[in-house]
Amino acid sequence: MVECNPVTIPMCTSLQLKAEEDEDNFPYRSLIGALLFLAKTTRPDIAFAVVKLAQFTNGFGSEHWLAAKKVLRYLKGTSNLGICYEKGDKPLCLTGYCDSDYACDRNDRKSQVGAVFFLGH
Repeated sequence: MVECNPVTIPMCTSLQLKAEEDEDNFPYRSLIGALLFLAKTTRPDIAFAVVKLAQFTNGFGSEHWLAAKKVLRYLKGTSNLGICYEKGDKPLCLTGYCDSDYACDRNDRKSQVGAVFFLGH
């Protein structure tokens, strides 16, 4: 992936993945584990895509592998992004937003909830 072409988004919103028989040709579980670590520590912008891909660690195929590689291509193009806290004169203000959908997952009809919090500006 060193010479890959970067992309601007980690996952298309219209991508509908389904569980398949595991293909042992790909180190999918290892890649998802590494991406989960990144999403949790320094790159929350990939969290939705990685959690969506992690739902298929027992039932992945070539389509899942290509979607995971797209996250890597996104990371290649956005290597300058990350969490940054700056010291300032103003007091820090915590602001949060939340959104949810109702039964949008076509595999199990479960709802999903997302939240984002800003500390400072």
